[in-house]
Amino acid sequence: MNRRDLVLAGVGAVAVAALRAEGVEPAPAGTPARSPLIDAAFACLQVGEACQQHCLALLGKSDTSLAECATTVAAMLPMCRALAELAVQESPHLKALAAVCARVCRDCEKACRKHESHHAICKQCAESCAVCAAQCEKVQA
Repeated sequence: MNRRDLVLAGVGAVAVAALRAEGVEPAPAGTPARSPLIDAAFACLQVGEACQQHCLALLGKSDTSLAECATTVAAMLPMCRALAELAVQESPHLKALAAVCARVCRDCEKACRKHESHHAICKQCAESCAVCAAQCEKVQA
């Protein structure tokens, strides 16, 4: 991810947060059935970006304790980004992607749970991944 992508992701996360603060649903009006899935994907992205930054900051200080978290969150972010896009589009490929995204989110959740008692962001990331994975699993049902 380059600096431009990071800035755009941050701006998107801020926009979603601002919409939610105003009581505006970030999902388009035509996708009420997918709204919880879209919200879960956006939440995962928002918390995941903060988690990734936390991991990178510690790695930069030679603390490798969160290396697994950094790896799993790096895999989770593009999956959730794609999930949100396909859900908004009501893509016929959403079900297949949701199956993979659920597994990726569960991996990230598992890695973050190992550190949740020491790092609040790890707990938040694990919880958002659990919610996203559960929403993905509903799509498959």
